[in-house]
Amino acid sequence: MANTIYDLAKAAGVSIATVSRALNDHYAVSEETKARIRALAEEMDYRPNARARSFAKQKSGNVLFITDLHRNVAFENPHMFEIMTGISQYLDEKNYALLLKHVTTREAPQLIKELMIREQADGVIIHAAVLSKALAGTLHHLELPHLVIGKPDFPTPICWMDVNHEQAGQKAATYLLDKGYRRMVFLMGDRETDKISAARRDGMLQMFAEEELSFTTLYGDSTYESGLTLCEEALSMQEHPEILLCTNNYLAMACLQVLRQKGFSVPQDIAIMTFDNYPFSMLTQPQLTAVEADMFDMGQEAARFILRKIRMPELQTQSYCTIPRVIERKST
Repeated sequence: MANTIYDLAKAAGVSIATVSRALNDHYAVSEETKARIRALAEEMDYRPNARARSFAKQKSGNVLFITDLHRNVAFENPHMFEIMTGISQYLDEKNYALLLKHVTTREAPQLIKELMIREQADGVIIHAAVLSKALAGTLHHLELPHLVIGKPDFPTPICWMDVNHEQAGQKAATYLLDKGYRRMVFLMGDRETDKISAARRDGMLQMFAEEELSFTTLYGDSTYESGLTLCEEALSMQEHPEILLCTNNYLAMACLQVLRQKGFSVPQDIAIMTFDNYPFSMLTQPQLTAVEADMFDMGQEAARFILRKIRMPELQTQSYCTIPRVIERKST
């Protein structure tokens, strides 16, 4: 059986990416390492796969986007498609094509390991929904041109880009405080796992603390059904809240339903505000005030970075992009 690039990398004690670059005379690999790898390749009678050569030379003209495309994902995460649209349009202007691949969190590391041989792509953009420590380790080891959309919830040297959710919380709090709201209840997902909502809450806490104020946080699971329960809990407090701030549209829709059933008028009796403009905030009665981040712009920034990363493999980023804004509507 012929030796593979994996066998050669193991024998040389380097990553697969380093082997590919060495065999293709890449500037990022020292002459000493190139000579050693070429000698090993000759000794092992290694013959590069044509697709692997295409990847190493970065001439496929494709960028791969991997995520979990399970059924109903468009309703659960409409932002992902705005991101992909931004990526696709930018790549098209640069004569690159976007390839879309469904993968689960468990499958992702193996897919990345085989990418240089099995896929004709120069780089990969990964949605954080499928990121794991195993995948992060694989990306770092292979030195593959990559970018994760979404901040990892564990320490890692890999490249990522995200919305500044803490800043989004600050924007929401500033808006509400300027409007005169003081008794606020924040409805979010699980206390331990809903990291995005936790970052938003932290931003709000900072702004409320500056005014020597506080607010109540209620935890659920971010679904419509959970929103029904959380809204009932908020209304059972000794003093009704002036504003219900929901971490997504599903919770906000549930709150509107409960308040309507109990005879409350929005915003006259209790106001409602939500994070994210999609998928329902423009369709409710009244329409919902929302804190929104430009996901299309984020996709454009992601595409711009991955093309630079392909040209300059040493380029790194761990940053936030796009500035969240408040879209004021009748619910506040």
